[in-house]
Amino acid sequence: MGIKVVGLILNPALGEKIAPVAREIVRFLAGHGVKVLVLREHARLVGMEGVDRERMREAAEALFSLGGDGTLLSCVPVAAPAGIPVLGINLGRLGFLTELGPEELFSGLEQVLAGRYCTEERLLLWGGIRRAGATVREVVALNDCVVGRGALSRPCRLEVRVDGHCAMKYNGDGIIIATPTGSTAYSFSAGGPVVAPSVDAIILTPICAHSYMVRPMVVGGDAVVEVFLETSVAGFSLSVDGHENLPLLAGDWLTVRRYPRPLRLIRTKERSFYSVLRRKLLLHGIEECRQ
Repeated sequence: MGIKVVGLILNPALGEKIAPVAREIVRFLAGHGVKVLVLREHARLVGMEGVDRERMREAAEALFSLGGDGTLLSCVPVAAPAGIPVLGINLGRLGFLTELGPEELFSGLEQVLAGRYCTEERLLLWGGIRRAGATVREVVALNDCVVGRGALSRPCRLEVRVDGHCAMKYNGDGIIIATPTGSTAYSFSAGGPVVAPSVDAIILTPICAHSYMVRPMVVGGDAVVEVFLETSVAGFSLSVDGHENLPLLAGDWLTVRRYPRPLRLIRTKERSFYSVLRRKLLLHGIEECRQ
């Protein structure tokens, strides 16, 4: 049985650039007998009635993300609880996570609808904010959970524990708790290591720690990471895949661990992580490998 219901998630910031492509995709899918669901807030761009996230999660057999990596990241709250596979279609700049570009869009969709694809599993993180003994917010992330400060905030004091043991304690601008997928995002910019997505690990990257002895750390994928804000100031928050900013207060605990289900990315062709890394990040100074 092929895919019969697709949830289409768009990047509305691309506006009129994305609207004609989205409408063409809807027509293409409808011509192949596939029902398309669009989020209510994106419906105007496609000229359809929209649905909420809960309805899309219940009905969609696959999600098609139309935009860039940020758009694909926005699919995680819909896809993760139900284990829905996600196909990334790149109309943005980097497209590190996405699968299809404009030049191969419809041939790639033909493959997917014909069932000629595989799925690649990526580790997800669950995060929970605990305040005064109660969990006040839960989140799911594909790239990272970032405890950080606003532009005008002062540094704060953090204690980071791994499986109940104190691993770091420092003054600084925050910490990035990343998956291997997220190791090439903000963590990479902050000096963290690049970790292949096949590695079962969680990466801890301090942000501007006021000590040379506090360095990035890689822990096991089943580790439980806890961050305690000994001190905090206005502007400190938890950012989740760059899409949410949740205010944090002194005395808050952030617990991060593996989410029970991985994210499943639809792949239509064999991908080498290392060739994608070289091509997308444009790592200057590295000689081309022999074919």
